[in-house]
Amino acid sequence: MSKYFIPIIGIGFVFSALLFVSCSTVETVNEKVSSELLAQVSLRKEQIAKPTPDRLEMMTNMGMRIDNLEVQRIFIHLSQELNTSQIEELEAMGITLYLDSWIPSAGAHPTGFIIADMPIDKLTALVEKDYVVRLETAERMDEPHNIDQPESGVTTK
Repeated sequence: MSKYFIPIIGIGFVFSALLFVSCSTVETVNEKVSSELLAQVSLRKEQIAKPTPDRLEMMTNMGMRIDNLEVQRIFIHLSQELNTSQIEELEAMGITLYLDSWIPSAGAHPTGFIIADMPIDKLTALVEKDYVVRLETAERMDEPHNIDQPESGVTTK
């Protein structure tokens, strides 16, 4: 047996473990984070790294806040209201919680949610919290869905 065999096996084991942890985190992010939120965080990171007026305009047209690109407004879905230690933990991460925005679960909606401002570099850490059920963007442009309808709702012949 070569004197390099054991170190190579050890390096391979460490690499495999890191790859497994990385894949597990990616799967958790994909399960817990809406695609719209992932896209918005990505746009923010791209704009910070290489600013362009076109991207900034696109972000504005999407309803994204552009006053602070390092922070994303989100909905944190939870199975129950945050307790004091969870609030302290999130605030220590730099997440601003709007505690008076808590909406408990109701009817067909199994989770409640709270509005928060999250530093974009804390997305993965927030996803890893076991009490976080889902994360969605709270920044979007809402448009009326009844544009083609007559104003009165009554059609005339």
